[in-house]
Amino acid sequence: VTLNTATREVRRGRQEIELASKEYAVLEYLMRNPNRVLTRTQIAEHVWDYEFTTMSNVVDVYIRTLRRKLDDNQEPRLIKTIRGTGYQLHAPAA
Repeated sequence: VTLNTATREVRRGRQEIELASKEYAVLEYLMRNPNRVLTRTQIAEHVWDYEFTTMSNVVDVYIRTLRRKLDDNQEPRLIKTIRGTGYQLHAPAA
């Protein structure tokens, strides 16, 4: 996946992927922290800039949408769920 912060263009391989502004913000945060496990609270506070209510599933909904757009029919899967903790963007070794 490539992300151009100047144009807000996202590509996986040759395919351009259209993202809504919050989807883009979640992906950008994950990409700025490759291979780091980020909690739902960290993601929510960074993207939505407010105190996160742990009962909310807003982060899970956005992660699910990103997976559909980025990972459907693609290997390897990029966004990993770390059970009981949060999410991690898997960055392949260069």
